Amino acid sequence: MRWMVAMGIWALASATAWGQPVQTFTIGLGGESWESGGASIDPEILRKVGSRTVADTTNTPEDAIEFVHRRGWISPLFFDPEVNIASRVLLERGKISAPNSLHEARSIVNRWLEGTVNGDHEAAYQRKPTLTFPDANANGIWIILDFGILTGIHRVRFYPRNALVETPSAPFHDDFMRGYELWVNERQTNTAQNAPDFLIVRQARNEEAIVDLPVPSQYVRLVKLRSIAVTPFEIDEIEVYGTGYLSEAVYYTDLIDLGGRATVGRARWTERAVGGASFSSVSVRVRTGNDDTPVLYRRDGIGEFGDPFIIEVTGEEYHQLERFEQAPLVDDEENWSPWKSAENGALVTAPGPRSYIQFRLDFKGRIFDTRQVARLQFDYLQPPIADTLRAEVFPRLAEAEKPATFRYAVRLRSAGPVRGYDRLEVDTNIQVAEIRGLQINGRPTEFEVVENKPELFTLEFPLIDGDGDLLEFTFDLPIFRFGSTFSGRAFNSRWPQVPQILEPGNAIAFGPEDIDELSGLSVAIPRSQVGQLLGEIALSPRVLTPNGDGVNDEMEIFFNLLQLTLPTPVAFEIYDLAGRKVQTVFAEDHRLGPALHRWDGRSMDGKLLAPGLYVWVLRVEADAFAERHCGTIGVAY
Repeated sequence: MRWMVAMGIWALASATAWGQPVQTFTIGLGGESWESGGASIDPEILRKVGSRTVADTTNTPEDAIEFVHRRGWISPLFFDPEVNIASRVLLERGKISAPNSLHEARSIVNRWLEGTVNGDHEAAYQRKPTLTFPDANANGIWIILDFGILTGIHRVRFYPRNALVETPSAPFHDDFMRGYELWVNERQTNTAQNAPDFLIVRQARNEEAIVDLPVPSQYVRLVKLRSIAVTPFEIDEIEVYGTGYLSEAVYYTDLIDLGGRATVGRARWTERAVGGASFSSVSVRVRTGNDDTPVLYRRDGIGEFGDPFIIEVTGEEYHQLERFEQAPLVDDEENWSPWKSAENGALVTAPGPRSYIQFRLDFKGRIFDTRQVARLQFDYLQPPIADTLRAEVFPRLAEAEKPATFRYAVRLRSAGPVRGYDRLEVDTNIQVAEIRGLQINGRPTEFEVVENKPELFTLEFPLIDGDGDLLEFTFDLPIFRFGSTFSGRAFNSRWPQVPQILEPGNAIAFGPEDIDELSGLSVAIPRSQVGQLLGEIALSPRVLTPNGDGVNDEMEIFFNLLQLTLPTPVAFEIYDLAGRKVQTVFAEDHRLGPALHRWDGRSMDGKLLAPGLYVWVLRVEADAFAERHCGTIGVAY
């Protein structure tokens, strides 16, 4: 009876699963707002703050993302030219310092300096005489604002208290800087490494309490103000006015809850370039997780017998611990994957199926050249096609250019309701000669070859959805590349837009030579063949007789291209014995594998070559290196 109830629950869950359509998650235009992060679980990103590691739970570290400049789109922060941005030096990577200001305790000076950029008009940096420091020579005193990142600026203003903003409690409007220099730098100052400061302005006799200086619009990291007068002074505020876009910014989505184990399909996003497209970029990365926290919170302690221990606690419990009890925070590498690069319109390659997913967008650009992103979307199936689809190919070593037979196996594993698959797509680097012998769980099964192209083949067969179910088949093709990988994707034809990527590994024991630890989807060629771009080259006939009698009037030029991953320029040229080129038979891009061309014995001007001996040159121009082969042919009548 219990068995029947359990089967009924399983059947109900399976029926519910099959009824679920493909779901699409959208953040940005038409979906959850960028500001909300995806309206899911706050992110947790580990960051160094001083000597400590902390978990940042914001979507926009250092407030570096722009939400309002173009509604619905995000980009690096855009600076309104009328807004003072000096307070950004108080962010994580920023700093404000007065390195040669030694007349007061460092803690007091730091408090003063913070007051010069945070809008507090009661606080001010002061270089004035005191009882303990009567000689307050101000000449040479530096105040340095370090934004920690390239930041566009166009104006700097500074003044003492009660000069711009009325401050009756501090009537020091006459204590302004009597002489100054303003310097900027894109990097940390280092003349030895070609990073000297750049002087914007020098004023030896200043008579203005409010100094307002235009700066040519540019990126800076450092803004450096130097007193060049001995007269004591104070500074209420140093204002820096920004312009353009931040040079770099990062946006993190929330930890998006998929509602359980899910197969994730293609990620896609809409982006546009502002300014010169070649000067900006946005890269997208993704990671997946089994739980809702990618950080391990742990407690340090001492056991009953004095033995140290570390135990895992919740984030809430961790923050209630005493400082000495908090173990260093670390990423949860067991339940969360590393960040993986994502390509626009391509399948997400982070491990799956998993229950949570997070995206990261990294922007880079120049002051007026950046990227904007309108939306990011992905499709997913919950529950998944399978919990794992482990696949392998055998054998895993094959001689290049020779016909070879391979066996392929896929093992399905499930830990709950799954949708299963009835279609398989396998990547190749040349068209398969034959596919045969398909079996499901050892039983021969009818199948259909839906497509067979140079880059892949696709099979259809009855649905496979049982835990432990095994798909096997055999295919023939020659290998032309070292490290050829027969990666694949499984589809359920009811939801074809969300395939599941096969996981390389041990699916079956193919025989005594099949070593489990080496199981996977890659096939290598012997070391002696590694590095060659050209394999077999055959010219027939070697003596051409282009007299129109139908015998040896044309030469067939056959060759195999090896190792190529992209279409690559290949040329076949004919030279006379004096080294003059008389014909380029072809010069065009070729893909991996065999190629066949014909030549009718004519020169570049369309005339038949004179009888004699000629030199042929076959040239391949790959990115990493080129390869050249040559020989002789004859023309006779």
